[in-house]
Amino acid sequence: MVKHRTNAALVILFALPALLLSAEKPLAGHSSHGEVFNEGPRQAAVKIPGTADVHLDVTTDSPEAQAFFNQGLGQLHGFWDFEAERSFRQAAAIDPDCAMAYWGMAMANFKNDKRGKEFIEEASARKEGVTEAEKMWIDGLAAYYKDTKLDAKKRLRDFVRALEKIATKYPDEIEAQAFLLKQIYYNNGKGLTIPSHYTVNLLAEKILTQAPRHPSHHYRIHLWDKEDAAKALGAAANCGPAAPGIAHMWHMPGHIYSKLHRYSDAAWQQEASARVDHAHMIRFQIVPDQIHNFAHNNEWLIRNLNFLGERDRSISLATNMISLPRRAKFEKEKYVSKGSSWHYGRVRLRDTYVRFAMWDELINESENGRLKPDGQSITQTDLDRYVGIARFESGDREAAQTHLDAVEKRLSEEGKKRDKAVADAEKKAKDSGKDEKAVTAAKTAAEKNFKSKIEPLANAANDLRAYAALTSTPPDTKAALDVLPDLKDLAKWRHASLWQRAGDGGKAEKLATEAVSSGPGEVLPLATQVYVLDANGKSDEAKKAFSKLRNVAHVADPDLVIFESLAPIAAEFGFPTDWQKSPTPATDLGERPPLDTLGPFRWSPPRAADFSLTDADGKTSKLSSKPTLVIFYLGRGCTHCMEQLNAFAPVHEKFAEAGIDIVAISTDSVDGLSQTFQTSEDAENPFPFPLLSDETLSTFKAYRAYDDFEDIPLHGTFLIDSSQRIRWQNISFEPFIHPDWLLEESVRLLALEDPES
Repeated sequence: MVKHRTNAALVILFALPALLLSAEKPLAGHSSHGEVFNEGPRQAAVKIPGTADVHLDVTTDSPEAQAFFNQGLGQLHGFWDFEAERSFRQAAAIDPDCAMAYWGMAMANFKNDKRGKEFIEEASARKEGVTEAEKMWIDGLAAYYKDTKLDAKKRLRDFVRALEKIATKYPDEIEAQAFLLKQIYYNNGKGLTIPSHYTVNLLAEKILTQAPRHPSHHYRIHLWDKEDAAKALGAAANCGPAAPGIAHMWHMPGHIYSKLHRYSDAAWQQEASARVDHAHMIRFQIVPDQIHNFAHNNEWLIRNLNFLGERDRSISLATNMISLPRRAKFEKEKYVSKGSSWHYGRVRLRDTYVRFAMWDELINESENGRLKPDGQSITQTDLDRYVGIARFESGDREAAQTHLDAVEKRLSEEGKKRDKAVADAEKKAKDSGKDEKAVTAAKTAAEKNFKSKIEPLANAANDLRAYAALTSTPPDTKAALDVLPDLKDLAKWRHASLWQRAGDGGKAEKLATEAVSSGPGEVLPLATQVYVLDANGKSDEAKKAFSKLRNVAHVADPDLVIFESLAPIAAEFGFPTDWQKSPTPATDLGERPPLDTLGPFRWSPPRAADFSLTDADGKTSKLSSKPTLVIFYLGRGCTHCMEQLNAFAPVHEKFAEAGIDIVAISTDSVDGLSQTFQTSEDAENPFPFPLLSDETLSTFKAYRAYDDFEDIPLHGTFLIDSSQRIRWQNISFEPFIHPDWLLEESVRLLALEDPES
């Protein structure tokens, strides 16, 4: 609702919260509006096509603020919370008195009680003059955040009731119904189970009948995803087209198609999602894992490509994920990779090599390349297990045995620790006069503490023992049959092939059949079943399975190792050499634009802006053609910046040895740089790298190390390669102070395959 307010047009930045008017000046890079504005997006929003056709009237005198508010709504519906907050911040920058813009920021941080509470307080402070409907939106969310220590389920239940009141009072307001639907789904994941999916689906139908292209298709997919996926096929067809500019809206239909074993359709959706994300990241110089669901979408895409036998594309995407800059996430000074693209990419690359028996590549990458153990994504036990298998299968039994020995040694050591802990627990319980039941409970508890360590080791040891037996000359089938029943944590089709090699065709058939039943659209289970059935003399059943495989494997790489063993079987059945054939296309898919129009298949780093800046001696410097670490700092008055420069100074030589220059760019003038030097004994640059002046902040802005909303520079650290592309970046209200980790990361990234090749 465009509503005239005489003072709003005079203000271009956020209105300062009253509580901060008398506060001390914030630290350099920190928001003047309070801590809540430090995090989240600090760069201006722009109009992004395809963020859903949604609208909710809010009190503002600016059509542009209303447009950005609507964009934020669409992004909320697409779970693109980071960009939604940016859109709402833009609305508030245009109209600082727009109370609902702060409501939007709170909704974009619904999973973060601290930030959400502070944002909704800003909305509440601006309620005067808004409509009754807006007051209900704001008050409902304010009540949810009022006391975050209360029972979470009660808070969530009360919030649903607040949304119900809005939907009841304003029955024609689609967004009231849509956010109610969204919250019911969200609450379901927090223990407030949906009692009737049928009833909730009626709400979705009501919304989509009124607005067939509303992004509520997203929630309908979530509603049926784990209940009855087929009921969401209509939503799957329409979800992406409802908001084609939001990657997650293309991703979500992949859930439904995967559940229905339509892996080709699922892969298309996930590739569309990846391409939209790649285009957005490249355009706006955004760190990949800053985008919700990006890493998960790509790793799931790799899984589906593996199901389809698209080995080469799986490797390409996994390799690209590994080439992405690692997110700078630390807990107690320790780097945390879990959930990142780098983490998922390494695991999926390894899995792809194992699935398709690419033993030489697995060995090389594990021992010399991208799959070295890090203790998180790939442990030493993981490496010993899979490289050991690769060595056994490649005929290098001596090297393979060293991996088996290493696993068995760790297993033995952990077993001894467990036994001692159990014995100690038993003694302590008995000495304390506990009864037999309590003694047993104490022993069980002590043993349980070792389960997470011992089980992976036992699985790895059994896996390696099986391969050791089956690859011996002659194969020791008895030893293999002794250990095969104990194998866990491996695909049934691979387990089936091991039973077949050990001579138990019946067990192999059973496992192969189970594998096909659980994954009817997967290539490797079906190919294994064909091989096992044929090997066991069941030609008719093998031919029937092969006929299915011809369609299932229609996009599989024709040179897969397992296909080599099927070549004579195909000839036996009279199938052509190129026996793969395309199935009948599905007729229940929605609008699918050409994938190339959505964005590139692989991410590539953005170009770094060149610069021409002056040091304290008047010497002009440009961006080097050598790899360069560029540090943007906020002048000599920023104590945190000085800490950062002092942290990087001692490792300067190590960066130099790695072929990487370091340059620091300051907000200070040239004279200001000279004043910085005067604090040193010889009145010269106290740091072993150049300090350059960017008093106009033009370079800060070019690198997006700048808060567009408040017109202030931000801390920034960038790794620029020899082709002047940004390979890693960190932009924040605080400086990045992990120089040793960044040196390791810089060396890793620069040594990787060219991401644009």
